[in-house]
Amino acid sequence: WQLYSFCSYSTGTCDGRDHGTTEKGKRAIKERPKGHPHPRNSFQGTYDMDRLVASYPLLDPHLIMGPAGRKTVDWSDSAAVRALNTALLVADYGVNPTYSDMLPPRALCPPVPGRADYVHHIADALQKALPDNGARDGVGAVPRGSAITGMDIGTGASCIYPIIASSVYGWRMIASDINSSSISSAGEIVAANGHGDLIDVRHQENSNRSIFDGVLRVGENIDFAMCNPPIYPSMEAYQAENARKVRGLSKKKHLNRKRGKVARNTQVGSPSNSTASSNNFGGTDCELWCDGGEIAFVKRIMTESERYRDRCLWFSSLVSRKDSLTTLESFVNSGQKNRNDGRSHGVQTVQRVSMGTGKKNSTILMWSFLDEGERRDW
Repeated sequence: WQLYSFCSYSTGTCDGRDHGTTEKGKRAIKERPKGHPHPRNSFQGTYDMDRLVASYPLLDPHLIMGPAGRKTVDWSDSAAVRALNTALLVADYGVNPTYSDMLPPRALCPPVPGRADYVHHIADALQKALPDNGARDGVGAVPRGSAITGMDIGTGASCIYPIIASSVYGWRMIASDINSSSISSAGEIVAANGHGDLIDVRHQENSNRSIFDGVLRVGENIDFAMCNPPIYPSMEAYQAENARKVRGLSKKKHLNRKRGKVARNTQVGSPSNSTASSNNFGGTDCELWCDGGEIAFVKRIMTESERYRDRCLWFSSLVSRKDSLTTLESFVNSGQKNRNDGRSHGVQTVQRVSMGTGKKNSTILMWSFLDEGERRDW
């Protein structure tokens, strides 16, 4: 993929934290602090299992008593993890209880709190860019309603980002994917939840690995694009990482058994609780890995976004690995092109948002080809 030239970015961040600066306004990369759920996230650090069971009784058989004497689930049990996240969707977002049944067996079961955080941070970015939306003290209200249109790149079988975005904010969403099975499942989920008027599931049929070409229609503009890209660069890399996690889970379970911390009602030997695979959130091949991993995938988005610079307010992607973030920030900040009028032709601002709702922290990398004035006039 051709490397387009992009200009340097502003030093502000969507989360309001100072990430440091270097000369010429380029931000130094610091250690990402452990994150906390977004204030508007329904999940704020603990699970009310009784409330979740009341909304989704199928979670109850998966509950065990944890070391601290509180109800929890066996996180290595994919069936338990799927039941917990389905319960969160039902209880907090009004999703149809049949959601889990509509997911293909190997489909990625999305961890709901982290997915919701991404959506809420997108809302913050739109709020800052659209100050006339119920403005008060120069800050607009959080934008809601179908006047906002977003695109989820690689929505997967779960269609999780569009479901949360439409449920919480009433946004119109374009859910795209290359996998026909994922498209079928996503369409079924949308229909079952009555979101057909807000979520448009579109199959990316172009064979040239396009992102926006073949999905966005002629003259169609979007307020934002979001993506949770495949992390691993190959099946072998995924299998190696999975094997490492299996060893870690087995060691932890062994230590807990010795210390008497494994609940007696946990059927450790049953197939559903087996640590033969630590892939407790599941995932099909195209959801887990692609050639070049998340770096290559996000670079493709960045490269193609240049052709859609005037048709999208904010482009964004989740970045899971710290070394990937360093590479991608360098890529998007690699230079600039100038128009005949002297204005920059490339990216005007890049912002990163640190987020994390548990032990794993990720970063949302956002960029826009519009300057501050153009974003406010959007």
